[in-house]
Amino acid sequence: MPRRLQRVSGTQAECVQRVQSLLPADGKVFWVTGAAKKAHTLLGQECTALVFDAHSGFDVNAFAAVSGTLCGGGTLFLLTPPLDDWATFPDPDYRRFLPYPHQPEAVDGRFLRRLVGMLEEREGVCNTPLPTTVGAYCIRPLHDQINAIQSILQVPLPVVLTADRGRGKSAALGMAASQLFAAGKRVLLTAPSRATVEAVFKHAENPPLFFAPDDLLQTLPQGDVLLVDEAAAIPVPLLLKMLEHYPRCVFSTTLHGYEGSGRGFALRFQKALEVRAPGWQAVRLQQPIRWAENDPLEHFINQALLLDVGGEEVVGAYCIRPRYRLLDRDELAANEPLLRQLFGLLVTAHYQTRPSDLRQMLDAPDISIHVLEQGETILAVALLSREGGLDAALTAAIHAGTRRPHGHPIPQTLTFHAGMAGAAELVCERVMRIAVQPSLQGQGLGKQLLEKLVSHAGDSCADYIGVSYAMTPELLRFWERAGFVLARVGHRKDTASGSRSAVQIRGLTAAGQRLCRLCQPPQQH
Repeated sequence: MPRRLQRVSGTQAECVQRVQSLLPADGKVFWVTGAAKKAHTLLGQECTALVFDAHSGFDVNAFAAVSGTLCGGGTLFLLTPPLDDWATFPDPDYRRFLPYPHQPEAVDGRFLRRLVGMLEEREGVCNTPLPTTVGAYCIRPLHDQINAIQSILQVPLPVVLTADRGRGKSAALGMAASQLFAAGKRVLLTAPSRATVEAVFKHAENPPLFFAPDDLLQTLPQGDVLLVDEAAAIPVPLLLKMLEHYPRCVFSTTLHGYEGSGRGFALRFQKALEVRAPGWQAVRLQQPIRWAENDPLEHFINQALLLDVGGEEVVGAYCIRPRYRLLDRDELAANEPLLRQLFGLLVTAHYQTRPSDLRQMLDAPDISIHVLEQGETILAVALLSREGGLDAALTAAIHAGTRRPHGHPIPQTLTFHAGMAGAAELVCERVMRIAVQPSLQGQGLGKQLLEKLVSHAGDSCADYIGVSYAMTPELLRFWERAGFVLARVGHRKDTASGSRSAVQIRGLTAAGQRLCRLCQPPQQH
């Protein structure tokens, strides 16, 4: 049976009262009230009805995640303010990305306006009555999983296991781990976090040994088979290091999901595998486990949260001087093909892009979006975030460690961690993301776009332009060649990337250039 989305609008009290009369008489019901922590406690479980209350904050990552707990034939009840008011509703979840001193009331609500339009369009063509009861859902045949388990057990070369959410990927890993253990193999498991592999442990009678990616590569424990879950959320260089030490690896990832992006993984990592391990085997899980194929709820969530974008490579030549454009975000939110293309490129280029990044890109104050394009094709994209410009008293408090206002990561890092008093008073344009079509990389497009970003930052009276990223030698050289100086290197390695964070800046005004000189070591005489 297909799953169904039912919107219930009004005040929070009205919605709760109404939905209680619509819930099925039997079965398991999950209530989620805008809390991501609550959502993550439900992952791996199953329900016949799901109530998601958006009045307390529409956490889009949690919404995508918990939708996977709903079984076939069930209904997801979405409780919202009146649709006419929702786009201007001061959503508590805005605080996740609002920098000081902005308040939720000031957010324009582009993401919610788009979502409301999609809900209205969907309800106009799909107005089937609610089922009075929810029957037992049909478990799909498990031959996909059986084939995947057999590949993991028998193939001596690397296996790449891909699936959309709800296809039993983690369950297959857990069952394979138990069978490998029974065969006398020592099985290791790694993932961006332990919470993401609870479903693996749930289906493993003999659980594998878990290690965070950085811990695994630092300690290199003995193992016969390494299972890597949600591999798309781990940078490719780390995956290749794992492959060097553990030739028998299973790289498993979600292609469309709230956790991150599998499309960039498919483009970058699988090409590297062709060189490092020719003959590696690809295994794809197609059949849903908890719901029917072509499920309308899955389709709607994929469309609304752009979980199904990425991987559309640009082929052929591009013009020597592509057109630069500063995008209008109102235009972008209203132009679905353009939005899908742009976000798809960000998904492909970055190892972890979530639905919340889409909402932040459309709604966060002081963000600007820059592209290089040829015709209607985006060749490169970058996001800038305007930060700093804080008053002297607050800056002094940041320097003393007594205040840490939300947002402004680079100005705060320079002021507190690097000890540069007054740095947060200066205005920074931070490069949040920069991405070039994979097939066009190495041809100077990133450099061209960065030059446009520097000009934009200078024209908008920023004191300096900055960037923060997981440091690799290649990225460090790219930013140094662009005139950026190294301002700070983090002390700890990120658990997902296995790299230290780096902050680099380039001065634009006299004050910004003085800041850059403070970053440089004193000359030896």
